[in-house]
Amino acid sequence: MSNTTSTAAPGFRDVISNRNYVWLWLGQTISQIGDSLTIVAVPLLVYALTQSATSLTLTFVIESLPWILIGPFAGVLIDRINRRTVLIWVDLLRALIVAAIFFSHSVSLIYVMIFLSQTLAAVFAPARSAVIPELIERDLYVKAISLSQSSFQTVQILGPFLATGVITLFGGPRASFLVDTVTFLAAVSCTMMIRFPKQSVKANAGQPKVSFFKSFGEGTAFLVKHKVLRYVTAINLLKAVTQSVILVSSVLYVKTQLQMSEQDSDRVYGLVVAATAIGIILGTTLIGILDKKLDRRFLIIGGLMLQGATFLLIQFQPGALALILMYGFSGFCASGALTPVSACFAESTPNEVRGRVYSVVNSVIRIALAIGYSAAGLVGAQYGAVALLTYGGILLLVATPILTLLLQGISALQTKQAVVNQTATSAK
Repeated sequence: MSNTTSTAAPGFRDVISNRNYVWLWLGQTISQIGDSLTIVAVPLLVYALTQSATSLTLTFVIESLPWILIGPFAGVLIDRINRRTVLIWVDLLRALIVAAIFFSHSVSLIYVMIFLSQTLAAVFAPARSAVIPELIERDLYVKAISLSQSSFQTVQILGPFLATGVITLFGGPRASFLVDTVTFLAAVSCTMMIRFPKQSVKANAGQPKVSFFKSFGEGTAFLVKHKVLRYVTAINLLKAVTQSVILVSSVLYVKTQLQMSEQDSDRVYGLVVAATAIGIILGTTLIGILDKKLDRRFLIIGGLMLQGATFLLIQFQPGALALILMYGFSGFCASGALTPVSACFAESTPNEVRGRVYSVVNSVIRIALAIGYSAAGLVGAQYGAVALLTYGGILLLVATPILTLLLQGISALQTKQAVVNQTATSAK
Protein backbone atom coordinates (compact mmCIF):
# COMPACT_ATOMS: atom_id res chain seq x y z
CA MET A 1 0.00 0.00 0.00
CA SER A 2 1.37 3.42 -0.90
CA ASN A 3 1.96 5.93 1.83
CA THR A 4 2.11 8.83 -0.58
CA THR A 5 -0.05 11.74 0.48
CA SER A 6 -2.31 13.12 -2.21
CA THR A 7 -1.31 16.56 -3.38
CA ALA A 8 -4.17 17.07 -5.80
CA ALA A 9 -5.23 20.67 -6.12
CA PRO A 10 -8.49 21.50 -4.35
CA GLY A 11 -11.51 21.75 -6.60
CA PHE A 12 -15.17 22.72 -6.56
CA ARG A 13 -16.11 19.32 -5.13
CA ASP A 14 -14.20 20.26 -1.98
CA VAL A 15 -16.13 23.54 -1.77
CA ILE A 16 -19.50 21.79 -2.18
CA SER A 17 -18.58 19.30 0.54
CA ASN A 18 -18.30 22.16 3.04
CA ARG A 19 -21.76 22.16 4.64
CA ASN A 20 -21.47 25.62 6.17
CA TYR A 21 -20.39 27.31 2.97
CA VAL A 22 -23.11 25.55 0.95
CA TRP A 23 -25.79 26.93 3.29
CA LEU A 24 -24.36 30.45 2.89
CA TRP A 25 -24.12 30.10 -0.89
CA LEU A 26 -27.62 28.62 -1.21
CA GLY A 27 -29.22 31.32 0.93
CA GLN A 28 -27.54 34.16 -0.91
CA THR A 29 -28.31 32.71 -4.33
CA ILE A 30 -32.00 32.51 -3.42
CA SER A 31 -31.87 36.06 -2.07
CA GLN A 32 -30.17 37.32 -5.25
CA ILE A 33 -33.02 35.87 -7.31
CA GLY A 34 -35.44 37.97 -5.28
CA ASP A 35 -33.20 41.02 -5.64
CA SER A 36 -33.17 40.61 -9.42
CA LEU A 37 -36.98 40.75 -9.44
CA THR A 38 -37.00 43.92 -7.33
CA ILE A 39 -34.40 45.60 -9.55
CA VAL A 40 -36.82 45.23 -12.46
CA ALA A 41 -39.97 46.01 -10.48
CA VAL A 42 -38.94 49.21 -8.65
CA PRO A 43 -38.50 51.53 -11.66
CA LEU A 44 -41.64 50.12 -13.30
CA LEU A 45 -43.72 50.74 -10.16
CA VAL A 46 -42.40 54.27 -9.66
CA TYR A 47 -43.05 55.18 -13.29
CA ALA A 48 -46.54 53.65 -13.16
CA LEU A 49 -47.37 55.84 -10.13
CA THR A 50 -45.85 59.08 -11.43
CA GLN A 51 -45.49 58.89 -15.24
CA SER A 52 -42.45 61.11 -14.61
CA ALA A 53 -38.88 60.74 -15.90
CA THR A 54 -37.68 62.89 -13.02
CA SER A 55 -39.27 60.61 -10.42
CA LEU A 56 -37.83 57.58 -12.19
CA THR A 57 -34.36 59.12 -12.11
CA LEU A 58 -34.68 60.01 -8.44
CA THR A 59 -35.27 56.31 -7.75
CA PHE A 60 -31.86 55.39 -9.14
CA VAL A 61 -30.16 58.27 -7.34
CA ILE A 62 -31.67 57.23 -4.00
CA GLU A 63 -30.47 53.65 -4.57
CA SER A 64 -26.90 54.93 -4.99
CA LEU A 65 -26.75 57.29 -2.00
CA PRO A 66 -26.34 54.69 0.80
CA TRP A 67 -23.44 53.08 -1.04
CA ILE A 68 -21.74 56.48 -1.26
CA LEU A 69 -22.40 57.41 2.37
CA ILE A 70 -22.13 54.00 4.05
CA GLY A 71 -20.10 51.84 1.67
CA PRO A 72 -16.58 53.10 2.47
CA PHE A 73 -17.05 52.59 6.20
CA ALA A 74 -19.21 49.45 6.37
CA GLY A 75 -16.25 47.11 6.27
CA VAL A 76 -14.72 48.59 9.40
CA LEU A 77 -18.10 48.36 11.18
CA ILE A 78 -18.43 44.70 10.25
CA ASP A 79 -15.06 43.91 11.84
CA ARG A 80 -16.35 45.16 15.21
CA ILE A 81 -19.65 43.26 15.55
CA ASN A 82 -20.90 39.66 15.30
CA ARG A 83 -21.25 38.83 11.60
CA ARG A 84 -23.83 36.08 12.09
CA THR A 85 -26.08 38.61 13.81
CA VAL A 86 -25.59 41.02 10.92
CA LEU A 87 -26.50 38.45 8.25
CA ILE A 88 -29.69 37.37 10.02
CA TRP A 89 -31.05 40.69 11.21
CA VAL A 90 -30.22 42.64 8.06
CA ASP A 91 -32.07 40.11 5.90
CA LEU A 92 -35.05 40.13 8.27
CA LEU A 93 -35.21 43.93 8.13
CA ARG A 94 -34.90 43.92 4.35
CA ALA A 95 -37.77 41.41 4.15
CA LEU A 96 -40.00 43.82 6.11
CA ILE A 97 -38.96 46.79 3.98
CA VAL A 98 -39.59 45.04 0.66
CA ALA A 99 -42.98 43.84 1.92
CA ALA A 100 -43.79 47.46 2.82
CA ILE A 101 -43.11 48.51 -0.78
CA PHE A 102 -45.73 45.99 -1.95
CA PHE A 103 -48.41 47.68 0.15
CA SER A 104 -47.34 51.28 -0.53
CA HIS A 105 -49.04 53.59 -3.02
CA SER A 106 -47.01 56.63 -1.94
CA VAL A 107 -43.94 57.36 -4.03
CA SER A 108 -42.36 59.27 -1.13
CA LEU A 109 -42.73 56.23 1.13
CA ILE A 110 -41.30 53.99 -1.59
CA TYR A 111 -38.26 56.30 -1.78
CA VAL A 112 -37.75 55.96 1.97
CA MET A 113 -38.03 52.18 1.76
CA ILE A 114 -35.55 52.05 -1.12
CA PHE A 115 -33.04 54.16 0.81
CA LEU A 116 -33.35 51.97 3.91
CA SER A 117 -33.09 48.77 1.88
CA GLN A 118 -29.92 49.92 0.10
CA THR A 119 -28.43 51.14 3.39
CA LEU A 120 -28.85 47.65 4.80
CA ALA A 121 -27.46 46.15 1.57
CA ALA A 122 -24.34 48.32 1.93
CA VAL A 123 -23.82 46.81 5.40
CA PHE A 124 -24.71 43.27 4.34
CA ALA A 125 -22.30 43.04 1.38
CA PRO A 126 -19.01 43.31 3.33
CA ALA A 127 -20.40 41.07 6.08
CA ARG A 128 -21.12 38.30 3.57
CA SER A 129 -17.64 38.67 2.03
CA ALA A 130 -15.98 38.59 5.46
CA VAL A 131 -17.87 35.47 6.53
CA ILE A 132 -16.60 33.27 3.69
CA PRO A 133 -13.01 32.94 5.06
CA GLU A 134 -14.50 31.99 8.45
CA LEU A 135 -16.44 29.09 6.95
CA ILE A 136 -14.00 27.56 4.48
CA GLU A 137 -10.34 26.60 4.32
CA ARG A 138 -7.89 29.12 2.94
CA ASP A 139 -6.89 27.01 -0.08
CA LEU A 140 -10.56 26.85 -1.14
CA TYR A 141 -11.20 30.58 -0.83
CA VAL A 142 -10.71 31.40 -4.54
CA LYS A 143 -12.90 28.47 -5.60
CA ALA A 144 -15.63 29.56 -3.20
CA ILE A 145 -15.59 33.14 -4.49
CA SER A 146 -15.63 31.87 -8.07
CA LEU A 147 -18.70 29.74 -7.34
CA SER A 148 -20.47 32.73 -5.76
CA GLN A 149 -19.67 34.96 -8.73
CA SER A 150 -20.81 32.34 -11.24
CA SER A 151 -24.15 31.91 -9.51
CA PHE A 152 -24.57 35.69 -9.34
CA GLN A 153 -23.99 36.03 -13.09
CA THR A 154 -26.49 33.24 -13.75
CA VAL A 155 -29.08 35.02 -11.62
CA GLN A 156 -28.45 38.21 -13.63
CA ILE A 157 -29.68 36.33 -16.69
CA LEU A 158 -32.54 34.38 -15.14
CA GLY A 159 -33.84 37.18 -12.91
CA PRO A 160 -35.32 39.45 -15.59
CA PHE A 161 -37.02 36.46 -17.24
CA LEU A 162 -38.53 35.50 -13.88
CA ALA A 163 -39.60 39.11 -13.35
CA THR A 164 -41.30 39.07 -16.74
CA GLY A 165 -43.14 35.89 -15.75
CA VAL A 166 -44.29 37.38 -12.42
CA ILE A 167 -45.44 40.58 -14.16
CA THR A 168 -47.40 38.53 -16.71
CA LEU A 169 -48.94 36.21 -14.12
CA PHE A 170 -50.03 38.93 -11.69
CA GLY A 171 -50.65 41.77 -14.12
CA GLY A 172 -47.99 44.14 -12.81
CA PRO A 173 -44.68 44.47 -10.93
CA ARG A 174 -46.02 44.57 -7.34
CA ALA A 175 -46.03 40.81 -6.79
CA SER A 176 -42.24 40.82 -7.33
CA PHE A 177 -41.82 42.43 -3.91
CA LEU A 178 -43.67 39.62 -2.17
CA VAL A 179 -41.47 37.06 -3.94
CA ASP A 180 -38.39 39.01 -2.83
CA THR A 181 -39.71 39.02 0.75
CA VAL A 182 -39.98 35.25 0.70
CA THR A 183 -36.42 34.90 -0.65
CA PHE A 184 -35.06 37.03 2.20
CA LEU A 185 -36.79 34.77 4.72
CA ALA A 186 -35.38 31.71 2.93
CA ALA A 187 -31.90 33.25 3.14
CA VAL A 188 -32.35 33.79 6.89
CA SER A 189 -33.36 30.14 7.29
CA CYS A 190 -30.22 29.02 5.46
CA THR A 191 -28.00 31.32 7.54
CA MET A 192 -29.44 29.87 10.74
CA MET A 193 -28.36 26.40 9.57
CA ILE A 194 -24.71 27.49 9.45
CA ARG A 195 -22.47 26.53 12.34
CA PHE A 196 -20.30 29.58 12.73
CA PRO A 197 -16.92 29.20 14.45
CA LYS A 198 -16.42 31.11 17.66
CA GLN A 199 -15.36 34.67 17.03
CA SER A 200 -11.59 34.87 17.35
CA VAL A 201 -9.75 37.77 18.88
CA LYS A 202 -9.59 40.57 16.38
CA ALA A 203 -6.31 40.78 14.51
CA ASN A 204 -6.10 44.49 15.19
CA ALA A 205 -6.83 44.24 18.91
CA GLY A 206 -4.59 46.60 20.82
CA GLN A 207 -3.53 48.35 17.62
CA PRO A 208 -4.16 52.07 17.18
CA LYS A 209 -7.27 52.60 15.10
CA VAL A 210 -6.65 54.34 11.79
CA SER A 211 -9.03 57.12 10.81
CA PHE A 212 -11.58 56.22 8.16
CA PHE A 213 -10.65 59.35 6.24
CA LYS A 214 -6.92 58.66 6.46
CA SER A 215 -7.41 55.18 4.98
CA PHE A 216 -9.64 56.64 2.28
CA GLY A 217 -6.94 59.24 1.49
CA GLU A 218 -4.22 56.60 1.22
CA GLY A 219 -6.27 54.64 -1.30
CA THR A 220 -6.95 57.79 -3.32
CA ALA A 221 -3.26 58.73 -3.36
CA PHE A 222 -2.26 55.30 -4.66
CA LEU A 223 -4.87 55.49 -7.43
CA VAL A 224 -3.78 58.95 -8.55
CA LYS A 225 -0.10 57.99 -8.72
CA HIS A 226 -0.54 54.67 -10.57
CA LYS A 227 -0.73 55.05 -14.36
CA VAL A 228 -2.75 51.91 -15.11
CA LEU A 229 -5.17 52.32 -12.21
CA ARG A 230 -5.69 55.99 -13.02
CA TYR A 231 -6.77 55.09 -16.54
CA VAL A 232 -9.00 52.10 -15.75
CA THR A 233 -10.66 54.08 -12.94
CA ALA A 234 -11.53 56.80 -15.45
CA ILE A 235 -12.94 54.12 -17.76
CA ASN A 236 -15.03 52.79 -14.88
CA LEU A 237 -16.42 56.26 -14.22
CA LEU A 238 -17.35 56.65 -17.89
CA LYS A 239 -19.06 53.25 -17.78
CA ALA A 240 -20.99 54.29 -14.66
CA VAL A 241 -22.33 57.46 -16.26
CA THR A 242 -23.28 55.52 -19.39
CA GLN A 243 -24.98 52.81 -17.31
CA SER A 244 -27.21 55.44 -15.73
CA VAL A 245 -28.20 56.70 -19.17
CA ILE A 246 -28.97 53.15 -20.33
CA LEU A 247 -31.19 52.35 -17.35
CA VAL A 248 -33.21 55.55 -17.52
CA SER A 249 -33.56 55.56 -21.31
CA SER A 250 -34.61 51.90 -21.50
CA VAL A 251 -37.54 52.46 -19.13
CA LEU A 252 -38.58 55.67 -20.89
CA TYR A 253 -38.35 54.11 -24.34
CA VAL A 254 -40.51 51.07 -23.65
CA LYS A 255 -43.05 53.23 -21.82
CA THR A 256 -43.29 56.14 -24.26
CA GLN A 257 -42.21 54.91 -27.71
CA LEU A 258 -43.54 51.38 -28.19
CA GLN A 259 -47.24 52.24 -27.86
CA MET A 260 -47.94 49.15 -25.75
CA SER A 261 -50.16 48.46 -22.78
CA GLU A 262 -48.58 48.91 -19.36
CA GLN A 263 -48.34 45.15 -18.81
CA ASP A 264 -46.80 44.48 -22.24
CA SER A 265 -44.24 47.27 -21.85
CA ASP A 266 -43.32 45.91 -18.43
CA ARG A 267 -42.59 42.54 -20.02
CA VAL A 268 -40.49 44.12 -22.76
CA TYR A 269 -38.45 46.02 -20.18
CA GLY A 270 -37.71 42.77 -18.34
CA LEU A 271 -36.58 41.18 -21.62
CA VAL A 272 -34.37 44.19 -22.41
CA VAL A 273 -32.62 43.82 -19.06
CA ALA A 274 -32.23 40.07 -19.59
CA ALA A 275 -30.87 40.57 -23.12
CA THR A 276 -28.23 42.97 -21.80
CA ALA A 277 -27.17 40.43 -19.17
CA ILE A 278 -27.00 37.64 -21.76
CA GLY A 279 -24.82 39.81 -24.00
CA ILE A 280 -22.46 40.53 -21.12
CA ILE A 281 -22.21 36.86 -20.16
CA LEU A 282 -21.50 35.79 -23.74
CA GLY A 283 -18.83 38.45 -24.08
CA THR A 284 -17.10 37.75 -20.76
CA THR A 285 -17.15 33.99 -21.47
CA LEU A 286 -15.53 34.52 -24.88
CA ILE A 287 -12.92 36.83 -23.36
CA GLY A 288 -12.16 34.24 -20.70
CA ILE A 289 -11.57 31.59 -23.36
CA LEU A 290 -9.46 33.82 -25.64
CA ASP A 291 -7.81 35.93 -22.94
CA LYS A 292 -4.19 35.34 -24.03
CA LYS A 293 -5.03 35.97 -27.70
CA LEU A 294 -6.88 39.28 -27.27
CA ASP A 295 -5.35 42.71 -26.75
CA ARG A 296 -6.90 44.53 -23.80
CA ARG A 297 -6.54 47.86 -25.57
CA PHE A 298 -8.83 46.61 -28.33
CA LEU A 299 -11.30 45.10 -25.86
CA ILE A 300 -11.62 48.14 -23.60
CA ILE A 301 -11.39 50.98 -26.12
CA GLY A 302 -13.00 49.18 -29.05
CA GLY A 303 -15.72 47.62 -26.91
CA LEU A 304 -16.88 50.92 -25.44
CA MET A 305 -16.80 52.75 -28.76
CA LEU A 306 -18.71 49.95 -30.50
CA GLN A 307 -21.29 50.04 -27.71
CA GLY A 308 -21.64 53.78 -28.28
CA ALA A 309 -22.17 53.23 -32.00
CA THR A 310 -24.81 50.59 -31.21
CA PHE A 311 -26.83 53.08 -29.18
CA LEU A 312 -27.01 55.41 -32.18
CA LEU A 313 -29.28 52.81 -33.83
CA ILE A 314 -32.02 54.19 -31.58
CA GLN A 315 -32.47 56.82 -34.31
CA PHE A 316 -34.28 54.17 -36.35
CA GLN A 317 -36.99 53.91 -33.67
CA PRO A 318 -36.66 50.11 -33.18
CA GLY A 319 -39.64 48.01 -32.21
CA ALA A 320 -39.67 45.64 -29.25
CA LEU A 321 -37.72 42.80 -30.87
CA ALA A 322 -35.13 45.07 -32.48
CA LEU A 323 -34.71 46.93 -29.17
CA ILE A 324 -34.08 43.68 -27.29
CA LEU A 325 -31.48 42.62 -29.87
CA MET A 326 -29.83 46.05 -29.76
CA TYR A 327 -29.46 45.96 -25.98
CA GLY A 328 -28.18 42.40 -26.13
CA PHE A 329 -25.45 43.42 -28.56
CA SER A 330 -24.61 46.49 -26.46
CA GLY A 331 -24.10 44.18 -23.47
CA PHE A 332 -21.76 42.03 -25.57
CA CYS A 333 -19.74 45.13 -26.50
CA ALA A 334 -19.69 46.38 -22.91
CA SER A 335 -18.10 43.11 -21.74
CA GLY A 336 -14.86 44.26 -23.34
CA ALA A 337 -14.42 46.76 -20.52
CA LEU A 338 -15.51 44.43 -17.69
CA THR A 339 -13.16 41.45 -17.25
CA PRO A 340 -10.07 43.23 -18.69
CA VAL A 341 -10.58 46.26 -16.43
CA SER A 342 -11.09 44.02 -13.38
CA ALA A 343 -7.92 42.13 -14.31
CA CYS A 344 -5.99 45.40 -14.50
CA PHE A 345 -7.13 46.30 -10.99
CA ALA A 346 -6.19 42.88 -9.61
CA GLU A 347 -2.77 42.85 -11.27
CA SER A 348 -1.84 46.44 -10.46
CA THR A 349 -3.02 46.73 -6.85
CA PRO A 350 -0.78 45.35 -4.07
CA ASN A 351 -2.60 43.26 -1.49
CA GLU A 352 -1.71 45.62 1.37
CA VAL A 353 -3.68 48.51 -0.18
CA ARG A 354 -6.30 46.55 -2.14
CA GLY A 355 -9.15 47.10 0.31
CA ARG A 356 -8.61 50.84 0.47
CA VAL A 357 -8.20 51.20 -3.29
CA TYR A 358 -11.35 49.20 -3.99
CA SER A 359 -13.38 51.17 -1.44
CA VAL A 360 -12.30 54.43 -3.08
CA VAL A 361 -13.15 53.13 -6.55
CA ASN A 362 -16.56 51.83 -5.43
CA SER A 363 -17.38 55.17 -3.81
CA VAL A 364 -16.45 57.34 -6.78
CA ILE A 365 -18.35 55.00 -9.11
CA ARG A 366 -21.48 55.42 -7.01
CA ILE A 367 -20.99 59.18 -7.10
CA ALA A 368 -20.66 59.03 -10.89
CA LEU A 369 -23.85 56.95 -11.06
CA ALA A 370 -25.76 59.49 -8.97
CA ILE A 371 -24.55 62.35 -11.17
CA GLY A 372 -25.35 60.35 -14.30
CA TYR A 373 -28.86 59.51 -13.12
CA SER A 374 -29.54 63.17 -12.35
CA ALA A 375 -28.34 64.32 -15.76
CA ALA A 376 -30.16 61.50 -17.53
CA GLY A 377 -33.41 62.40 -15.79
CA LEU A 378 -33.15 66.04 -16.85
CA VAL A 379 -32.30 65.19 -20.46
CA GLY A 380 -34.91 62.43 -20.67
CA ALA A 381 -37.68 64.62 -19.26
CA GLN A 382 -36.80 67.47 -21.62
CA TYR A 383 -35.94 65.69 -24.86
CA GLY A 384 -37.18 62.10 -24.53
CA ALA A 385 -35.69 58.60 -24.54
CA VAL A 386 -34.36 58.65 -28.12
CA ALA A 387 -32.32 61.81 -27.56
CA LEU A 388 -31.10 60.53 -24.18
CA LEU A 389 -29.73 57.26 -25.57
CA THR A 390 -28.27 59.11 -28.57
CA TYR A 391 -26.34 61.41 -26.23
CA GLY A 392 -25.16 58.35 -24.30
CA GLY A 393 -23.82 56.79 -27.49
CA ILE A 394 -22.06 59.99 -28.50
CA LEU A 395 -20.55 60.25 -25.01
CA LEU A 396 -18.96 56.79 -25.36
CA LEU A 397 -17.73 57.50 -28.87
CA VAL A 398 -16.14 60.82 -27.92
CA ALA A 399 -15.09 60.42 -24.27
CA THR A 400 -13.38 57.01 -24.66
CA PRO A 401 -10.61 58.22 -27.04
CA ILE A 402 -10.26 61.54 -25.19
CA LEU A 403 -9.70 59.80 -21.82
CA THR A 404 -7.32 57.36 -23.50
CA LEU A 405 -5.30 60.24 -24.96
CA LEU A 406 -5.25 62.41 -21.83
CA LEU A 407 -4.38 59.58 -19.44
CA GLN A 408 -2.00 57.80 -21.84
CA GLY A 409 -4.18 54.72 -21.82
CA ILE A 410 -2.53 53.09 -24.84
CA SER A 411 0.93 53.04 -23.24
CA ALA A 412 -0.48 52.10 -19.82
CA LEU A 413 -2.34 49.09 -21.19
CA GLN A 414 0.53 48.16 -23.49
CA THR A 415 2.87 47.90 -20.50
CA LYS A 416 0.39 45.74 -18.61
CA GLN A 417 -0.29 43.59 -21.68
CA ALA A 418 3.43 42.99 -22.14
CA VAL A 419 3.73 41.79 -18.54
CA VAL A 420 0.78 39.41 -18.94
CA ASN A 421 2.11 38.01 -22.24
CA GLN A 422 5.58 37.54 -20.78
CA THR A 423 4.10 35.65 -17.82
CA ALA A 424 2.03 33.43 -20.10
CA THR A 425 5.08 32.66 -22.28
CA SER A 426 7.20 31.78 -19.25
CA ALA A 427 4.52 29.39 -18.00
CA LYS A 428 4.62 27.32 -21.19
